[in-house]
Amino acid sequence: MKTETYKGTVESAYGNALATPVKFEGTYDAFESYAELETAKEIPTGDDIVSFVNARRKANARQKSMTEALDAAGIAKPDPNDPVVVRARMIKDLDKLDMSEGDKAALIAVLTAGK
Repeated sequence: MKTETYKGTVESAYGNALATPVKFEGTYDAFESYAELETAKEIPTGDDIVSFVNARRKANARQKSMTEALDAAGIAKPDPNDPVVVRARMIKDLDKLDMSEGDKAALIAVLTAGK
């Protein structure tokens, strides 16, 4: 086994946007081989495997149906290289930086100048 780490940010909880995002992190023990699963007696049952495969198939089918519905409605996925999309992503990402609001506002002004 090896110790893996994870971290993330919660921006909304219980149906409400949080005024200040909450960061979290932690660790867990990850298996490195099938033999370790056997030793720990954590082999999935046949029913576990069926549930896993069905959940994966449902997620794939759902995504396909959603994409088809959006296409039929004339809603296209934006080109990630479109300057408007890049600018919007950069502005959104500024909120993740640890800098003063004044500095962020100045950068946003630069990004939005001449749009």
